[in-house]
Amino acid sequence: MNSEFAVSVVLIVVGVLTYAFRNRPNPYIGVRFGYTYLSKEAWRKANTFAGVYTTVLGLLLMILSLTLKIPNLVFLAILLIASTVLFVLTYKIAKETYEMEDMKTPAHVTKPLKTEYPKSYLTIQIAPIVAYMFLTAFLWDKIPSEVAIHFDIFGRPDSYADKFVGAVVIPTVAMCVIPLLTILSYKEPMITRLPAFESRSFVFLTVVQYFVAAMIFLALLYNAGFVSGEI
Repeated sequence: MNSEFAVSVVLIVVGVLTYAFRNRPNPYIGVRFGYTYLSKEAWRKANTFAGVYTTVLGLLLMILSLTLKIPNLVFLAILLIASTVLFVLTYKIAKETYEMEDMKTPAHVTKPLKTEYPKSYLTIQIAPIVAYMFLTAFLWDKIPSEVAIHFDIFGRPDSYADKFVGAVVIPTVAMCVIPLLTILSYKEPMITRLPAFESRSFVFLTVVQYFVAAMIFLALLYNAGFVSGEI
């Protein structure tokens, strides 16, 4: 079973579970934006759409993985684009549903959510990107023309890419996601948090950034010949 097929199966399972729990708000299964916490109807509509969308996406990707030999990077690009569309549309559904309900309540009931610009968190999140660029430049001559960009559960490389794409483009894009999400969650606070959890989401995003960065740095050191890929 290849990784593309496995991802497709996971998407189908997630989609089915999300749809099954679309009418029952819970902390474990389902799409959880700020708006879905504040409105049961927003929860129901957002998770109904997300459940159907994710299940169909999983089925389509499974068919592609079984009938066509799709390069890993192409499959990943399709998955990322489809996931972005899911995120945007689901958030839009939840937001519009909540706002329609909120129009029926007195204005003083809902307090606007305000947060400080997360400058310190962004600085901390951007630091590993800058460090990675310097380290990549320093090790550039030691990096082969083709680099490993993915490893199996035993630490063995199973996917490769061109040196520039694999050592510069992919890692940089991956590490830029969290700072961009931090800025987005500042602009649209209800994406990641409620008033009681304003700063916690920035802390969580920063922790995720350093976990991702650690994996990327290890891959760079592997490609430069400093660490082994075997567990």
